[in-house]
Amino acid sequence: MNDVARLAGVSQSTVSAVVNNREATIGISDETSARVAAAIEELGFRPNLAARGLRLQRSRTFGFITDQIASSPFGGRTVLGAQDAAWADDHLLLMVNTSGDPLIEKSAIEALIDRGVDGLLYAAVSWGEVRLPASFTALPSILVNCWSPDADRLSAVVPCEVEGGRAATDELLTHGHRRIAFLGGTPNDAASIERERGFREAHQTANLPVREQWVRYGRYDISSGYQLTTDLYQGGDGDEWPTGLVCGNDRMAAGAISALANRRLSVPNDVSVVGYDDQEGLADQVTPALTTVSIPHYAMGRAGVQHLLTVVGTTAVARAEPTLLRVPGQLIRRDSVGSPRTR
Repeated sequence: MNDVARLAGVSQSTVSAVVNNREATIGISDETSARVAAAIEELGFRPNLAARGLRLQRSRTFGFITDQIASSPFGGRTVLGAQDAAWADDHLLLMVNTSGDPLIEKSAIEALIDRGVDGLLYAAVSWGEVRLPASFTALPSILVNCWSPDADRLSAVVPCEVEGGRAATDELLTHGHRRIAFLGGTPNDAASIERERGFREAHQTANLPVREQWVRYGRYDISSGYQLTTDLYQGGDGDEWPTGLVCGNDRMAAGAISALANRRLSVPNDVSVVGYDDQEGLADQVTPALTTVSIPHYAMGRAGVQHLLTVVGTTAVARAEPTLLRVPGQLIRRDSVGSPRTR
């Protein structure tokens, strides 16, 4: 900074003011600012951010800890949303993927705290409950796509799965379907339970009873969607079969479409199908292209960082107040939904 001051013919305090964008507060002219900027460019001067961080007690970095996001087709969107929000406010993310190992999680949290990050995020690849070491709350912190039993201490950003299940069902109801089945993923899975609740709420709003024999659970894979659909359309003359399927995810929906084809049932002419996730490389590639509900991974990652940016620098009392942010997904309309065939 002294070198810049000598080259520009100004004081070191003037250089400091320009570097920190405080020219207006101490009356530095545009001509002087331009001269300092030219000297900075010529000398290749860069402020010592580590020293600035020690002085301000801020490193402008956040620790981002994940379970298996690095190996997930969805995780990149969460990371991108968090990174975009951090970068827009001149912050960096320091990321550790733990592969779900609790020992690595504990070590990663401690290492990030030791490196002076301003806050911590923990993001899970699958929506559900997580248990983290107490050290996670030593700094401003937030969970993304998961929640903790310590909800009274930890803020979280989660998808609004009930609204997603309702949106998927409403899409079929809007097209005139009244015989709708729900094919959920793993039993007792939190996301499936919430989506089924949305499915039921949509029926209730439409004054339409849920046919309990058409609410079935399996696994979040293609073979399960295939088997559940095959079982659902066994026997009968077709007049009592569902005309619409709400599926637990896009892989189950792909299996359902294949099973319907084997029964010589066309999608969407005979049966309409709605998936969930909007999985890249699948939802828009199957035939017909799949109407589905997206999980707001990008928006959740972005909201997590924005929450930390708001909290960092507030008082300890304000910091202790937990927040639950529910982020809705979007219904993505493609080609797998139509009006039911009249008989």
